[in-house]
Amino acid sequence: MGQSISDRVTFYESIFGRGHLSGNGRNFDVRCPICDPKDVSKKKLSIRTTDDACHCWTCGFKARSLAPLLRKYGTQSQLNIYREVMGLAPSLRELYLPEEAPPIKVELPADFKLLGSATTLGPDERAVWKYILNRGLDERDIWYYKLGVSSDIRWKRRVIMPFHDADGNLNFFVARAVDRDVRPKYDAPEVDKNPLVFNDLNLDWTKQMVLVEGGFDLVKCPENSIPLLGSDLDERHEIFNRILLNNTPVALALDGDMWHKKTPRIAKKLQEYNIDVVLVDVRPWGDPGSMSKAEFMGALEDAKPLMWEDTFRDKLLKASESTARM
Repeated sequence: MGQSISDRVTFYESIFGRGHLSGNGRNFDVRCPICDPKDVSKKKLSIRTTDDACHCWTCGFKARSLAPLLRKYGTQSQLNIYREVMGLAPSLRELYLPEEAPPIKVELPADFKLLGSATTLGPDERAVWKYILNRGLDERDIWYYKLGVSSDIRWKRRVIMPFHDADGNLNFFVARAVDRDVRPKYDAPEVDKNPLVFNDLNLDWTKQMVLVEGGFDLVKCPENSIPLLGSDLDERHEIFNRILLNNTPVALALDGDMWHKKTPRIAKKLQEYNIDVVLVDVRPWGDPGSMSKAEFMGALEDAKPLMWEDTFRDKLLKASESTARM
């Protein structure tokens, strides 16, 4: 699969059959393998030639890349070729940035400073430092996760946790208030998080990936972990597509109150693509952030796959919630 439109079209047609360009060449329309229409002239799956995001206008399927469709309907050889191209992601995507979706630009507060490098601490910095230590982090964690502070009124008395892409470029950050009565407890830049992979700089996609909800859940986990930062996870998310592309085994360690809700839903979605998934039960603690690192590692060792009983229980819970609203 080359970098020209012609090469990309040739690759698309090797998977989905004949198609045609639309939208002034920005889209390539092919027959959707999910709908599988009997009329072969119906080309309802539209692939954006700039970044391979795709959408079927009939069944509503959406994905950030071709990885979900290749895992189900392509060959291993095609998936391998696609993985090699995606391995060039930074340079390739600079060449093919879609006009309607400019690059996401996130900037830390102008006066952001790493907490570990502060030579003197004012009252606000001391409050942040005390909060971090009370959460069970040590100085190594403060440096590793590049925790910092700002005096800007929006970010003041918050611990700021930046995230970086695979090239080390900042792509997001979250700021957690250290005072109990402050709302919102978490604050972050207002950008679309679906295209982002948080903590990508530290990840090895060939090994088991731990998925948690928040940044302070992340610090209690092995280094090969990703925070979802409140988002769900499906084909529309870059994290999901990267997991499929690399066949990455997953350990789901979402908050305890998600055990019968989001956890089985995400696990089942990953299993649809033959991804190995185990569930980490953190319910006795509430969430990974409330655990010690040793406690989390113990729960991770005890993690088990999603069983049919879990899915059945999830359906019963949804049915009871629906009945209660009537």
